[in-house]
Amino acid sequence: MTLLEVILSLAILGGTVVVVGEMARSSFQDAQLARDMVQAELLAESILAKVRLGIIDMEAVFDMPVGLVTTNLLDVVQDTHAVSAGNVGDVLWLYSLDIADIDTAYAGDNEIGYLVEIAVMVRRNLPEGRRPVVCRLVRWVALDPIAEDEEG
Repeated sequence: MTLLEVILSLAILGGTVVVVGEMARSSFQDAQLARDMVQAELLAESILAKVRLGIIDMEAVFDMPVGLVTTNLLDVVQDTHAVSAGNVGDVLWLYSLDIADIDTAYAGDNEIGYLVEIAVMVRRNLPEGRRPVVCRLVRWVALDPIAEDEEG
């Protein structure tokens, strides 16, 4: 085996190691993105359920720390500690809630119900310049104004 053959084989081996390393790094980043997307969807579903149950007020909010709402995931527990310490910049997840009236049903002159759109958006709190993971869920909910008057 000549010196030229050894150098050529080492160059091929080095190129292969670089390609395999890049594939592993890319796979790791994709796995992290998938984990964050699933976590964002679970948090959005949890917040939406709490809005529909009345645990969270049905009013528009923007960039509220998720740790103030729910504590069922490790990151959210960390968020709760960050908020209680006054470090909102350390919060991992933020949510926004938007409520929009869609339609009102009448029987004669009496309002008998209405339809609202509840939109929940959960996003990862990342510094400027980085693309956060975002999940947006929208549900249309029929509300009964008579039942709300009796509760309120």
